[in-house]
Amino acid sequence: MKTKEKENEQLSVTIISFGYKEGPPPNANVLFDVRFLKNPYWVDELRPLTGLDKAVQDYVLEQEAAKDFLQSIIAMMKSLLPQLTELNIYEFTIAFGCTGGQHRSTALAESLSKELKSIFPKYEFACKHRELSGTRKKTTNKDNLVSKQ
Repeated sequence: MKTKEKENEQLSVTIISFGYKEGPPPNANVLFDVRFLKNPYWVDELRPLTGLDKAVQDYVLEQEAAKDFLQSIIAMMKSLLPQLTELNIYEFTIAFGCTGGQHRSTALAESLSKELKSIFPKYEFACKHRELSGTRKKTTNKDNLVSKQ
């Protein structure tokens, strides 16, 4: 976690999806392994899609385990994030990993980002997808992460 010297800085939260088979996890303050969820890769019509597509998001997020897991993370973040600025911590990273980084981790990262933005409108949020560079969005930084603006 980095700190900033300015007293009035707002919290900046980065949510990253990645695939374990593509290399080690990115640096993050918290990391969630979501390989326990059913994998859209094994559904023929979902395989070529990503977690940015509604069909994949529906498949992943309609699973009871995904709903419960996401609600647990949201509850934790509601408690944790406001405390960070009191500790002069202004950057926080959450990572989601699945096998290939295409489906489950991407869908959960997008969903969490959307939820947290609505809960904390004054915080800055960025949602990035390490394994999607070149598939849907253009690369936006040197770390080869894809950012959905």
